[in-house]
Amino acid sequence: MKSVIGFLLLLVSASAFAQSPADALIAHELQSSRAYETLSHLTDDIGARLSGSKGAAYAVTWATQQFREWEIPVSNEPVKVPHWVRGREEAQLVSPAHHQLVLTAIGGSVATPAAGITADVIEVDSFDDLKTLGAAKLRGKIVFYNNPMDMDLVRAHRAFEAYRIAVAFRGAGASRAAEFGAKAIVIRSVGSASLRTPHTGALHYDPKQPRIPAGAMTAEDAMLVHRLLARGKRVRMHMVLTPRTLPDVMSANVIAEIRGSEKPEEIVLIGAHLDSWDLATGAIDDGSGVAMVMETMRLLKEMNLRPRRTIRAVLYMNEENGLRGGQQYAKDHGKEKHIAAIETDAGGAAPTGFTTTLKGDALAALESRTKPLAAVSSNHFEVAEETGADTGPLTAAGVPGFGLVPEPLHYFDYHHTNADTLDKVDPKELAQDSAAVAALAWILAE
Repeated sequence: MKSVIGFLLLLVSASAFAQSPADALIAHELQSSRAYETLSHLTDDIGARLSGSKGAAYAVTWATQQFREWEIPVSNEPVKVPHWVRGREEAQLVSPAHHQLVLTAIGGSVATPAAGITADVIEVDSFDDLKTLGAAKLRGKIVFYNNPMDMDLVRAHRAFEAYRIAVAFRGAGASRAAEFGAKAIVIRSVGSASLRTPHTGALHYDPKQPRIPAGAMTAEDAMLVHRLLARGKRVRMHMVLTPRTLPDVMSANVIAEIRGSEKPEEIVLIGAHLDSWDLATGAIDDGSGVAMVMETMRLLKEMNLRPRRTIRAVLYMNEENGLRGGQQYAKDHGKEKHIAAIETDAGGAAPTGFTTTLKGDALAALESRTKPLAAVSSNHFEVAEETGADTGPLTAAGVPGFGLVPEPLHYFDYHHTNADTLDKVDPKELAQDSAAVAALAWILAE
């Protein structure tokens, strides 16, 4: 009996030895993941982390300390970030009947006068509509952009494509309407589901145009306003927004790395953004990504795996309303030899693969080495022009980019809302994501 047991132990040992490091990383992560523990602390114990806030500062301190506890070299690199603070947010229709509306300020918006704004609402569904109506009809009005996400695209698992189309009016809508004398704008929230939940996000003011207040209504309230206007009713809205833009604040990118054994000057970057919007705790955007990046580094250290090339983790600050962390990193490190940049900023649902800027023979050569990713359904690569916002300056300069693609069907149900909380993330799926990122980083570094 002892000889049989000994033989079986030898077989197990031989099997484990035969595993590639990528296979071993995936197996170990699926068996003993601590990614959800990391995410739980970031979301529940620290909370919302909008740039410039106490939560963002605490997140930098905590992440740095965590890497040190894992005995992974880490540093903070200064980044000056915007400090926008949300205030009162309220709105109601005052005609043709009184309706209380649910809305939120779009990030970066200026405030209304203290007493608010009361004006007629004019609906448009394109920027061309603004030109057609002209200043004669838009001056002094509240412009309502009614542009829902294309749910056919969402259901076809092309949610990010639907988002990119609809979000244009959030980003540029205020300045485009101000050009024609509008007093304020409201948009239909950019989301794929709603229980009267508004979705925030950033806007970008054109310095050539007046800055006017901007808010996002829930889908239900947007549909109400649309129905009333479609019936020929005169719709008047009262809106109060009191956000403030305070002086910029010094923050930091958190950078940790495991130096390469043979080519330490060549870098495989894995990145996510540490900041979140202020409405919730940013579990899917982008706490999950932070947890995956930190878990990759923890795994490599725990398993005593040292890659040929350096694997560098970057937790960027200020992706949500400025991208200054990504820009600062590129300024400070852009001349270094990055051979790949992996970004994870698309939630924590089950992995489906990666986007990549690689094409042709280069992609085919990589795919021949990524068979271990099939264990977590991540060995599919789709060519894309962009693979992440924070790594964008690197990929624009020619660094091969990769973006993790978790299942996107429900991502925009919660994105940028007060529902972006820990309960939206499944621990097993987060472990699968972490395994995919860790394995790809290892394969690229080897």
